[in-house]
Amino acid sequence: MTDLTDVLLHMPLLSGLVWLANGVWPWWRGLRTTPEKAFVAASLLLGTWALLDWLFFHTSDLASALVISKVRITVFSFAWLGFLYFGRWLSRARSWFDYLAILPVLGSVVISWTVLTSSAYATSSGPRLVRDTVWYTIFLVQTAAYIGLAFSYIAWDLRKASFSTSATRRKLTAIFAALVITMAAWLVTNAYNNLVQNGAFPALSSILVVPGVLVLVFLAPVSKKDLLAIMRRLSVTPARPFASIWFHNSGQPLAQVVLPGEAAPDPATLSDLAQAVDHVLVEGLRSNPGSLRQLQHERHSFVFEKGRYITLVVLVRGRPTEGLRSEVRNTVREFEGIHGERLATWESASAVADEALTALDEVIAPKAL
Repeated sequence: MTDLTDVLLHMPLLSGLVWLANGVWPWWRGLRTTPEKAFVAASLLLGTWALLDWLFFHTSDLASALVISKVRITVFSFAWLGFLYFGRWLSRARSWFDYLAILPVLGSVVISWTVLTSSAYATSSGPRLVRDTVWYTIFLVQTAAYIGLAFSYIAWDLRKASFSTSATRRKLTAIFAALVITMAAWLVTNAYNNLVQNGAFPALSSILVVPGVLVLVFLAPVSKKDLLAIMRRLSVTPARPFASIWFHNSGQPLAQVVLPGEAAPDPATLSDLAQAVDHVLVEGLRSNPGSLRQLQHERHSFVFEKGRYITLVVLVRGRPTEGLRSEVRNTVREFEGIHGERLATWESASAVADEALTALDEVIAPKAL
């Protein structure tokens, strides 16, 4: 008769497959901005960690179990670095902090490969590890801090983002709550088992199947258009964009969209902006296609990206997020990919003004569920 331990020994396999699907599915549906890439990478790493968990418990050779445990910790550490980047880049621009954040993770990886584990022994339910309690405490503190930071950023993003219906927010909040509870249980059980060294079966990745299934159920039936819109809402609205303008690379404005209820930029601001764009694109900085730049004007930030023929400028209150910056970059590439040579001159580009307005509207106010 199958007991609970047998079930738990095989649950990591299901958890791994579910989280791998959570990474592959959004990528296949077209999520390509920087925060979305971080989410995909984190999900794939979390799925890989769960599969390594399953492999660890089904390995009879203790030397192999030690190697798998070290690879497992490495993958897990980078998975939560990915979730930290995901939450951070939804609400903030990339900065020096993102590079420094790698250092503690590398420290944990070095610890895991050198002094964390001294040996392994066999039990009826698979190998168990003998940890150094001091080094494990250091690893656990670093891991818990990154999990806490990731959840803090994601919670802030959910609070700031706006959706067309409360149902979408409730679903995302439920998934987030399930993931928080799951990781809290993981931290408690693993801390107890490794610090006390009681040899009990830890929860490990078995319980990750619950939030993993919730994420998959939420993502799978959503159309590609709505999925992109939801991610745009998460990554764009915290930056508080209120206007966007197309400039032809000859220096002339092509189209402008301002959110309802917002005041259009005053003539002096537009004049200053036009002169700055003209200087960057035509005279001064020799900006190349694909190079994203940012200007500050009083309380506003101007984020702009130059394409081959046109430049998109987005006006933001406060600091632009990495998600918004990626959205601006992708919008320019997609618009030029569709219209191509029709954008070569300002006169010919004016013929696609309606399409330009639609693209601008999607940048600052993406339609979401």
